[in-house]
Amino acid sequence: MKYIYLTFILIASSTYRCADDVVDCTEASINMIGEWSGTINYTNPYYANGKTHNFSLIINSSNDCTFKGFSTFEDSNTSFNVSGSIDIYGWVSFIEDDYKFDSGEYLTCVNFESNNNTCETWPYMRWKEGTKYEETRIKIDPNILTGKIHRPSSFESRWRILRGDYSMSKI
Repeated sequence: MKYIYLTFILIASSTYRCADDVVDCTEASINMIGEWSGTINYTNPYYANGKTHNFSLIINSSNDCTFKGFSTFEDSNTSFNVSGSIDIYGWVSFIEDDYKFDSGEYLTCVNFESNNNTCETWPYMRWKEGTKYEETRIKIDPNILTGKIHRPSSFESRWRILRGDYSMSKI
């Protein structure tokens, strides 16, 4: 039974990304330059379910099919350097690589708590670098993007994995 599910998933995912709609990823990356405004709706961990953050994504450069910039948040002074890419099928992904400015929500917690587990809970964990924005495809309107966020870590417990949905539009 597991074999049938695995086969279905492999076939479905390979045909889904191989659509006839190819894009010029270099031009799409250039189009990413500018300011984007959006909202993240969190679904995981449990205590984050239903919480939201308004954010801005400022993309200031592109090269071939990649782009770079930074993200800022309405509820925090922490900002992250961001790098991303667009493939020829219009799939967009980007990651909060490292801190552009750390206002201390996560790192101060790590430095002052004797138990690091507290820092790996909501809301502190949101301000840890490495959050990925993905499962996003440029469709009819390239100035509106929706997708999923998560921060992958093979060492985090299931209830500590950050997940959610995001939507943003170019200003």
